[in-house]
Amino acid sequence: MYAASYSYTQNGFDVAMANMKEESVEAWEWLMKIPVSAWARYAMDYNCKTDLVVNNLSEVFNRWILDIRGKPVKTMFDGIRKKVMVRHDAKRTGGAKARWDITPTYSEMLEESKKWARMYRSSRSVDGLWEVSHGEKSYAVSLTARTCGCKRWDMTGVPCHHAISAIYKSFQHPEDFVLDFFKKPMYMEAYNPVIYPVPGEDCWTKTDTPDIDPPVFKVSLGRNQTKRRKGKFEVPEPPQSSRMATISCSNCGLLGHRYTSCGQALKPSLQIRKNQHQVYLLSILLLSIFY
Repeated sequence: MYAASYSYTQNGFDVAMANMKEESVEAWEWLMKIPVSAWARYAMDYNCKTDLVVNNLSEVFNRWILDIRGKPVKTMFDGIRKKVMVRHDAKRTGGAKARWDITPTYSEMLEESKKWARMYRSSRSVDGLWEVSHGEKSYAVSLTARTCGCKRWDMTGVPCHHAISAIYKSFQHPEDFVLDFFKKPMYMEAYNPVIYPVPGEDCWTKTDTPDIDPPVFKVSLGRNQTKRRKGKFEVPEPPQSSRMATISCSNCGLLGHRYTSCGQALKPSLQIRKNQHQVYLLSILLLSIFY
């Protein structure tokens, strides 16, 4: 499933799905009922310029508002507004002081692709059109249209290693081919809107209209739901391991038990300690019987 979901091309998707069908027809049939554009990378829209196929963005936002999401609606929205206001100000201040031209995340992606670009050979067909090959695989790269046969450049807006190989061969800089969306001017523009402070309730304008009462809350039995509800097919997290799983025996060195229950012969010092412990327990037992 992962090979099919993360493939940038339809050919790679078809090969992965064929392998899945050989392993499990039921899994293949269940997956094919879901629209391909909702989970397969190759079928997603290229306008968004992202290759994410998971919901990490929503998970990060959900954790970001964890301390206020369970509050009443008005309090929750005011808390989110304040968080966004502070974040926008921090991003504007940090961006003004930053010396990078490409955002750090995508700059790291570009540097990683530069390392792989050394393994490829580029041959020019015509001005702006290149054939990049490595072993038996080859891709068509158009520096004019900024596309690559692997579709990674088309989807992310950052040159892939095939494109970087052709860019170096044409004596140009890969940074000039990164989409403007990931550069500093666009970054500053994204956080340019100002979220203004909101006065407290004591500063609100009084009106003659009736006050809006808050909704009536129904208190249900048991504890309130605070954790995210797991999906039907989501693998549950492993239970928290008890402390016994990390205990090591000071006699044999193995994990999972103490020296008091060790099957091997005890060391002299440990045997003395165990005898003292048994005498202590016996004294406690006798005291409880007679008193």
